[in-house]
Amino acid sequence: MAAGDVSAMELANVALKLAADQTVLNAIVSLDPEIVRQQAEASDVRRKSGNLLSEIDGVCIAVKDNFWTKDYPTTACSNAAPVYPENVDSSVVEKLRSAGAIIFAKTNMHEWAYGATNGTSSIGPTRNPHNVEHITGGSSGGSAALVAAGIVPAALGSDTGGSVRIPSGACGIYGFKPSYGRASRHGVLPLSWSLDAPGLMATTLHDLELLLPYFIGADQADGTTIHSKPYTAGKTIEHPKLVNLVGAGLERSEEVNATLNHALQQVQAFAEVNTGEIPDLGSYFAAWEAILHAEATSFHAEQLANDPSGYSAITRSHLEAGKLLSATELLKAQQLRTEFCRAIDELLKNADALVLPTLPVTAPKLGEDWQEFGNLRVTSQDSMTWFCWLGNLAGLPCLSIPCGLSHAGLPVGMMLMGRAGDDEKLFNAARQLDLAINP
Repeated sequence: MAAGDVSAMELANVALKLAADQTVLNAIVSLDPEIVRQQAEASDVRRKSGNLLSEIDGVCIAVKDNFWTKDYPTTACSNAAPVYPENVDSSVVEKLRSAGAIIFAKTNMHEWAYGATNGTSSIGPTRNPHNVEHITGGSSGGSAALVAAGIVPAALGSDTGGSVRIPSGACGIYGFKPSYGRASRHGVLPLSWSLDAPGLMATTLHDLELLLPYFIGADQADGTTIHSKPYTAGKTIEHPKLVNLVGAGLERSEEVNATLNHALQQVQAFAEVNTGEIPDLGSYFAAWEAILHAEATSFHAEQLANDPSGYSAITRSHLEAGKLLSATELLKAQQLRTEFCRAIDELLKNADALVLPTLPVTAPKLGEDWQEFGNLRVTSQDSMTWFCWLGNLAGLPCLSIPCGLSHAGLPVGMMLMGRAGDDEKLFNAARQLDLAINP
């Protein structure tokens, strides 16, 4: 567009045609071609008159169906209708729209973001563009599918235990969860207030960085962001220091492990790679689960009491389970969270990023309930959050970048986690790694 080779309208029409041709993915909840074309036309007028709003003016961006959008309804892919103001954008959607981005569609998600497979949704499961017999992962599966299929270059998701990074890893794209409090959650239907973060997905690391100035920053409507500074890209770290996390609780399949190790071998010429462990990981995972369940049940308490029929059976069972947690158990979980944050800080004291696979397995098949890896047998749901929850419990900035394909042609992702609040440094460390792994 900057070179004048293509207009926003032409790109929008391509995206609309691709979306119409790939309905098998079941990635879209709401899409109005007229709304898309109106935005594209306005962008082209601005470009011709020299009044562009930003460098992302005219770029199509998809939005997960738990973000308020003034153009489309917000359903959280549930028949338990959420309450939200009409004709209002969430803060991050408003910022992107104000920069000229075209809000393209609302995307399929795991119901109320309460799951990591994208298999439970009022419109049915989302399918992986790499193989439609496999899941996308969730809960932001529809957003990841649209990006991975080349329909849009970027999308919004939300992340409570990996819901941006999980489908990014499963679909072979780039996914970013900011530090807790760096990007506004205002207008994003919550799953767990103290764990939630909005996130971005894109086809390249550079595209993610182009979006960050219109995503990160303070918002008076979200008190946790009051001290959030605007995003300012820094100098690339030429010799990043990494800690490769291993040990009990961090098992992964042999193929995923081999793919990650191959990627780390590609960066060892310029990066320092050490190994690290986190003792008693099972207790910290239980703390994350307790906090998530308690906060989710608290948010849904009134609807659950008055009319639970709109929830799917599995989501309702999760919400009911949250009622069984005692105040003592929740306080213990918060104490464990503090311990966990100290352990993470210690690991990052002399490192730029912690490294893990994004997922311990490649994307499971639709309807596959169990996964086996590392002499373990775990549910597909738990396998999806196996590593990602660490970033939410500690409020860390996290990146998932593609690092290879399995023998079956399914993507494998590498997850980088940086110091809380220092999102810029994570990107500064990731650039050189990405160039080596994805030249």
